[in-house]
Amino acid sequence: MFKCTMDAKDFKKIIDAASNLVDEICFEVDEEGIKASAMDPSHVALVSINIPKESFDEYIADPHDLGVDLESLKKIMARAKSNEKLTLELDEGTNKLNIIFKNDAVRKFSMALYDVSSSNIKVPDISYPNTIIMKAGAFVDALKDAELVSDHVSLKVSDDGKFIIYAKGDINQSEVVFDSSSESIVDLRIGESSKSTFNLSYLKDITKATSSDDILHIYLATDTPVKIEYGVGNGNLLFLLAPRIES
Repeated sequence: MFKCTMDAKDFKKIIDAASNLVDEICFEVDEEGIKASAMDPSHVALVSINIPKESFDEYIADPHDLGVDLESLKKIMARAKSNEKLTLELDEGTNKLNIIFKNDAVRKFSMALYDVSSSNIKVPDISYPNTIIMKAGAFVDALKDAELVSDHVSLKVSDDGKFIIYAKGDINQSEVVFDSSSESIVDLRIGESSKSTFNLSYLKDITKATSSDDILHIYLATDTPVKIEYGVGNGNLLFLLAPRIES
């Protein structure tokens, strides 16, 4: 059995964020909540979803693996209204996931489930010397600046406690510098100077579903995958993006 109820807008945001990187995913549901991890087709980025049972208004689950086509689920969730409740319910007889929106009326979709690998990828345990906690809007704006000059961007932490988002093209460059006094910075925990360069389009996809006041936790080390986390309701989204190793 599996049935849960939560705010539709929160689940929509989670699906929007994951579907920017992966086409299908296996939700592992059990008595503790919903978890899922998947790599993008190029094996450059990883997305991990964790929605504990406390996030739900109602939650009943036996262990199940639910393989879903994220593009189809995204289209259904796009029909959600901001004040609606969402119920997800497994129909074991038909092997379909019922997606029910409740407000003024009850709207129901039934979506076929697929045999997606349930051996979810484990998030590697990486030690990071630097943590930047900041508003998503400022980070996204800096990426837009970088996009004007290059398709890659460097994330840097300096010895004097600054977080720098830098891009350099053939003839032009951009730089956005944050420090502890910046209004968009919640906290800078700097252990050592670091620099890594990343594909800009992936960083845009990772942050596309954020709102400007969402709080990002960015974990950074030299030539190491960047880890970006943010919360949605009581759930959590985690992304890892491999760096571009420069010669």
